[in-house]
Amino acid sequence: MTAPQRRRPLPALAFIGALCVLTALVWFRVLHRTDAGGTSARSSCPSPSTTVAQTLDVLPVPSRVSVLVLNSTQRNGIASAARKLLRKDGFKSPDRAQDDTAALGGHGLIKGVAEIRYGPSALAGATLLRYYFPTALMKLTNSPSGVVTVSLGAKYRRPATAAAVRQALVKAHIKLTSTPAPVVTPSVTPSC
Repeated sequence: MTAPQRRRPLPALAFIGALCVLTALVWFRVLHRTDAGGTSARSSCPSPSTTVAQTLDVLPVPSRVSVLVLNSTQRNGIASAARKLLRKDGFKSPDRAQDDTAALGGHGLIKGVAEIRYGPSALAGATLLRYYFPTALMKLTNSPSGVVTVSLGAKYRRPATAAAVRQALVKAHIKLTSTPAPVVTPSVTPSC
């Protein structure tokens, strides 16, 4: 009888090691891949509304906030109706509400409730308007203007009532003041 041949473990271990390295490389690339916008797939980049708005504990009264209301839907008259309700609650809306989608400046139709667009100097006013449109998307722009733009979307029905807003502000421990709100520079950059 011949002695049984012993297999060498080294080639098998090298093959398993190479597979482990290849698997690790694939997972590393999956976790760190970037999409078309250049953001990381696992990046949890906070939006300005979730980072900065939480640090504001004093907001301006509605009479200190200028708002432009746009209709980003195909329904007629909703911007004018929203503008009237906001003016009734004290907001300044010097411009006529825009009820045609041609006035959107390329923003197109909005599928959600609304978009609140604001420049850095209008952050406090935009944060107050977020209480009137609680599920609206906040969008920081480079606009030097202090006017907040609210573009109403397909799911818009009406702004929250003044009583509901007061209740939400009290719950969040936020006070309204008639003095000019300090300009807060967002800690989140738009390129994030």
